[in-house]
Amino acid sequence: MSPRESNSDRLSRSLSGAGAIIEAAAAARAFGESQWLSDDELARLCIVVEELVANLYDHGGLTDMDEVALDFAVEPDGIRVAIGDPGDAFDPFTAPRKAGATERGGGVGIDIIRAWASYISYSPSPGANRLEFLLPVHWEH
Repeated sequence: MSPRESNSDRLSRSLSGAGAIIEAAAAARAFGESQWLSDDELARLCIVVEELVANLYDHGGLTDMDEVALDFAVEPDGIRVAIGDPGDAFDPFTAPRKAGATERGGGVGIDIIRAWASYISYSPSPGANRLEFLLPVHWEH
């Protein structure tokens, strides 16, 4: 039995408030470590999740009272991540690239997300946006 087989292949968290971004990154790290991801894969998972949740609060209109649902699941080709939020509709995988504030690195986060993760789906609706993506992982067999 591989180390991964003895760990849960799913994790769900509900986040809100000032600590949501830190909690999202911590949940990504805990789940990635439980799946024995390589250091590079773990870093990518944490960065992508942190960037997406930070953008919800920085640009998506979320307040400390809004709740973000974060789900991780093991798939044959990697880690599936789903993020549900009540903020403004925005799909980082299909949105046109905007010129960012280069002194602050504006737009770089979306480029990283698009480079490291594979798009699965995005469902916008009032109060219930849902983004799903796959972070590719090369599982050891």
